[in-house]
Amino acid sequence: MMDKLVKSEVYRFLFENSNDALLLTNPDGHVYRANPAACEMFQRSEEEICTLGRSGLVDLSDPRLAPALEERATKGRVRVELNFIRKDSSVFPTECASAIFQDEIGDIWTVIILRDMTSIKAAEDASRRAQEESNYFAMYDYLTGTLNRRAFMSKLHEELSRSRREADPFSILLLDIDHFKRINDTMSHACGDEVLKTVASLLGEKLRPYDTLGRYGGDEFIILLPKTTKQIAQEIGERLRFHIVSSRMKCDHIPISVSISVGLACCDNAPDEEVDALIKRADKNLYLAKQKRNTVFGL
Repeated sequence: MMDKLVKSEVYRFLFENSNDALLLTNPDGHVYRANPAACEMFQRSEEEICTLGRSGLVDLSDPRLAPALEERATKGRVRVELNFIRKDSSVFPTECASAIFQDEIGDIWTVIILRDMTSIKAAEDASRRAQEESNYFAMYDYLTGTLNRRAFMSKLHEELSRSRREADPFSILLLDIDHFKRINDTMSHACGDEVLKTVASLLGEKLRPYDTLGRYGGDEFIILLPKTTKQIAQEIGERLRFHIVSSRMKCDHIPISVSISVGLACCDNAPDEEVDALIKRADKNLYLAKQKRNTVFGL
């Protein structure tokens, strides 16, 4: 008798002082007892919880619910993440452990142990967003949203390998903004940043879906044109040049004229040419284009 009393006192202490929510139920979902942690979790009194039953507490639309009940019926216990609902109708995630047991007189009971995972899930989401942001800035230029130089070069090496396998030509355009230093010096660096973002956006508008735009550095952009001959690359360069010079830009409500110079290089008759040599040719042609400015040049 004393052992039974001691055991009962221990169970009562654990039930009332557990930080996890405890529900004493039967397999059909009727709730007989709810500990103080459960009342705090659901924002309800024990009487309200017992009246509602399991179906009034759990998110019935959670697709994990039915498999969890089936597993518990088959194995006698289950551990799963499930969504539950507070009194204010907010849905929250939990780690749920439940087991079926038989008491001394043969009645079947279930116990449900719930741990609120809201803060843990929030931390996981924040960590995932931070990782996604880190991955993004590892590939993209923070200002223009184009590929950064490192990511673009990786893409260019991939295209060179593909071009050699499939014997296809491809071209690159290396361009910069004419008189960009003057914009920074006479207006402001903030204005220069706006011009860079606008130019990147305008370039993107006229590129094909499979072309790749990157920021090469400073006011220089670089464009990869897969399966593109020199003639077509010249036409694309002219289209981009015309689109930029024809667009109306403003900085601090002051209209400004912007143009670009473009150097072109095509990889078609030099199968052994490496990426560095290809860019060197485009850079040389850009230098020649800048002698005139607002022009496209490709030897």
